[in-house]
Amino acid sequence: MSDITIQQALDIGYTQLQNQHSNYKNEILWIMQSSLNKDLTFISLNQNHIIQDSQYQLFLNLVDRRKNNEPLQYILSSVQFYGYNFDIAKNVFIPRPETEICINILKQHIGFRNTVLEVGTGTGCIPILIELEKLANQILSIDINRNALKLAKHNANKLNCTKIQFCYSNFFTFNPPIKYDLIISNPPYIAIDEITTLDSTVKLYDPLEALTDYEDGLKFYKYFASIGIDILSDGGYMLFEFGGEHQLVDLKIIFNDPNYTYTVFNDFNNDPRFILIQKVS
Repeated sequence: MSDITIQQALDIGYTQLQNQHSNYKNEILWIMQSSLNKDLTFISLNQNHIIQDSQYQLFLNLVDRRKNNEPLQYILSSVQFYGYNFDIAKNVFIPRPETEICINILKQHIGFRNTVLEVGTGTGCIPILIELEKLANQILSIDINRNALKLAKHNANKLNCTKIQFCYSNFFTFNPPIKYDLIISNPPYIAIDEITTLDSTVKLYDPLEALTDYEDGLKFYKYFASIGIDILSDGGYMLFEFGGEHQLVDLKIIFNDPNYTYTVFNDFNNDPRFILIQKVS
């Protein structure tokens, strides 16, 4: 028997991570929660509870993985997005908190749209939230990552979603079966020559094809601009996340078209992060 209490284990975890991660106290609590399969209320009320040897070893292993900079989401096999819990898996892009703003933009500036195309499924968080928030009736989500599609289907089933069709497809050869009222995407927008500058937790764990277009980071936007005229319904919208101020000048040029109007929205840090384009009727 280790005779280690919950509080003693927490203190050990704090010591391991305090010099590496600014949010280390919460991260250690979440790791403890996962190790014990208990909620945070149990942990706070039972700090003198003796942990089983197997649980303590699991806790130490998870702390060690985080100490080696593995993303916490992979360690816990889940991520919170817009108040819902999504399972995640390796080789699938981890959704970022700022992407939740997409859902707010849809709710506040677009409202219900009957048909939606999402490009880049990932965990399925965007199409799933579109259904859960009752923002569309018919949703098609495409991706070239079969692992992502499998995971997204799992998350959709877990959250009782039935209006989403997940499809394996290369966007650049995709032949839309209908016109869409909304096209939404968080495409790979990092230029290939910028990948080496990324944080190790990103470049070592997120799939490369979810980060970069292997060119200048603008390939997807240019293609969206070229085909949006044909595959958007009159008055339809496109909503994209992008790489911030340094890409905004390029995007304004790409979507400088009499067929489009656009609005830019900022992220939590007040940096430009989303562009909403409407096809002029």
